[in-house]
Parts: sequence; C-alpha cells; structure tokens
Amino acid sequence: MLDKVQKYISENSLFTKKDKLLVGLSGGSDSVTLCYTLKQLGYNFSVAHCNFKLRAKDSDDDEKFVINLSQKLNIKCYITHFNTTEYASVNKYSIEQAARKLRYNWFEEIRSKHSYNYILTAHHSDDKIESFFLNLTAGTGIKGMRSIKPKNGNVIRPFLCINSSEIKEWCKQNHIKYRTDKTNKDINFKRNFIRHKIISLFEKLNPSFSNTMQNNFLIYNDLEQIYQQFIETAIPKIVNSSEKQIRISIDNLLNMPASRSILFEILSTYGFNPSQVNQIHSEIRHLQTGKTFFSEDYCIVKNRNDLILEQIRQEQSTPVILSEHLRSISYPISLYIEYQEYTANFKFENNKNIAYFDADKISFPLLIRNKQQGDYFYPFGMKGKKLISDYYTDIKLSLFEKEKTFLLVSAEEIIWVIGYRTDNRFKVSKNTQTILKISCNSV
Repeated sequence: MLDKVQKYISENSLFTKKDKLLVGLSGGSDSVTLCYTLKQLGYNFSVAHCNFKLRAKDSDDDEKFVINLSQKLNIKCYITHFNTTEYASVNKYSIEQAARKLRYNWFEEIRSKHSYNYILTAHHSDDKIESFFLNLTAGTGIKGMRSIKPKNGNVIRPFLCINSSEIKEWCKQNHIKYRTDKTNKDINFKRNFIRHKIISLFEKLNPSFSNTMQNNFLIYNDLEQIYQQFIETAIPKIVNSSEKQIRISIDNLLNMPASRSILFEILSTYGFNPSQVNQIHSEIRHLQTGKTFFSEDYCIVKNRNDLILEQIRQEQSTPVILSEHLRSISYPISLYIEYQEYTANFKFENNKNIAYFDADKISFPLLIRNKQQGDYFYPFGMKGKKLISDYYTDIKLSLFEKEKTFLLVSAEEIIWVIGYRTDNRFKVSKNTQTILKISCNSV
C-alpha cells in the first residue's frame, strides 16, 4: 500500500519531501493510516484536529487519542474546539456543512499562519464515489461527475488511489489502533445514507462496482477537460464584463451549442442553483425587461437583449448632505466643486460628468440621494418637466444602473441627474455672474 500511495503522489506531482504538510487528523482509520504512511515515507508533516463537540465524551476521547498519537509519532499537533451546532443554526447549515466549513477554514488559517505548503486529508476512493452521488443529487454539473480531485488549490488527497478495505486491512496487519465514529452508521447524514443504502445496491448489481467507478472517473475527468475548453472558448463570445457588471448577450448565448450548460457555468459561479438557471434559460426569450433573479450575493436582471449580473448592494437609505463649505465628497459618489467667474468667453466642457449651474440659483445644503416616487425635473435642452422614472426609461438604464444613479437636490428641487443631465431651471444664462461647477467620476 505504501508503494501504491508513493507512486500516486509522484505521478500526480502532489508534493515533495521538501514541502511542509498539514494533515487533518480525526483519529479514524483513514487519517491515522495517512499519518503512519507519511511518517514511513519520510515526509515532513504536522497534524490538526477539530473537536466539534457533537459526540460528548467520544469527541473528547478522540482528541486525547490524537494528542497521544502525535506524541508517539513525534509530530506537532494543533487542536481546536467548535460549537458546531450553534454555528450550523446561526448560518442555516446542516451539521455536515457546518463541520466542513469550520474545519477547512481553520486548516487554512493554520497553513497560512505557520507557512505550511499544503493541507492533506485522507479521502480515499470510496469517498470519491460517495461524493459523486452527492454531487449528482445536488446538480453540480459535469465538474461534479469527476468528483474529488487529488489536488484542489492548497488541499491534497493522496489516498484517492486506495479504498477503505485496503486501509483497514493495512491497520489490521500492522496492529494500528484508531478511533471509530459511531455516527458513521447514522443514515440521517447524506453521505452515510449513500454509503450504506445506495452504493451497497450497486455492489449487488456489480461486485466490481468500485473498480468500474474508478475507470469511469478517468473518462469523466477527460470529458471535463474537453467541456472546460469549450466553455472557456464560448464565454468571451457571450459575456461582456466590466468592473461594475457582467452583461450576457441573449442572442449570442442562444446561437451557441449547449447554451444551457454555458449559462449554468456562468451563473453557478455566482451562487445561482440549477433550477434557477433552467428557468432563466427556458423562459429567456419571453422574460419581461426588469425580471430579476437572486442568489445570496448577486442578482441577474433581463434588460432587453441582455442578462445583466451584478453584486447585490446595500441601498442608500439616508441622503448625504453636501454643505456649502465642502469642495469634495467621496461617498456615495465622488464629487468635486468649484466656483468660477462667468465671462463672455467662458468655455464649457462637453462632458456629461461635469455640470454647470448659475451659483445664485443654487441653495445649500445640497442633497445626494437615490430616486424617490414621483421625482421629476426639467431636463436641460428639453421643454417641460419629466418624471425621473420616465427619463431613466428614455435613456435605457437597466435596473442596476437605475439603482446606482444618484440625484443632486437643492431646496427639494432636482438640479442634476448625476452623470446624465442637469435641470433647465438652474442653467447658466447671460445674466449669470458666478458659475458653480460640479464634476463627478465617470458614471
């Protein structure tokens, strides 16, 4: 088994004996065997153990076992305790999800703080099969079909080349002691249900099911690489990105083969689930402009022939006051103020981000705020007044652009839709003596 693991490490260039490794050690047969394996193969490693406080005395006994093992192997041991149940409740995670997030976040803290090169876990080939079924039920796409990777960022799984039976047989032959987690038989946990109920049925149909799946993973991995190359080629033809937003051309998307999969790969990155992607794709031609879908941190809106994706921002609820003595402000938008004497040869810059007003017509303090119901102004160069909402529609602002557009207000009158158009009532005329010039960053 040691030769098999060493060959796997070398062939996949996972790490070298010069690297400083951190091993997640639960005390179970898998992680204990990984420690003995690394020790016998001559690798430099320390261990980290999480006490999740989920199994009362058993959890504390696991911790004691890990401490004793680390002393026996003469390796450094990091220990931490988590209130996993409380963390899961507050963050609305399952216990499995909570434990995983707590564990990997802490491992990464140690790795970064103490300059470890990699984090090692003892996931084996049976875990890979279980993860395949978990991914299948979660709808993670083709990436989920190839299941666990031997190397994912700073996390490495050097035991994917062996299975649980090999590990337990090795422990038996070498008289290696380990802890047994009784909850591993609790089928209320998804992974345990798959392990004890689903995979066992496949093994009845095919006694060599594990080997069959390992061969399948080789094929799935090749397919995923081909698929990824296609996606990487397709996305630039469909997506136009800027610092403010991501714009997806509906026409270009639908003209591509496998458009649903392309859309999934784009949107899943931002937390949209498969059912949302399917709904958007199936109704994309018939969605009304303004139709919006939300993930936890992002929203996507139909805007004519595009889908526009942006991060959800906190609404500005309180107007920002701009007093007369200020000459600049940086929040919620950068503005710069100056006064200039008006003369017959004064030159106006043709720039939508610069506004000129008759200073005598302006009353301070000014307010910077978002649009409110019933807001109107008298657009410069046009006759009569116009609702701000109608003006936004006329200039074809998307929902996101509307939310990010600010109004400059003087004595309850809108003097500037910032970055777009000023109000006719406050324009510079032949009677103007002093010009109030206000500039903003590019909108």
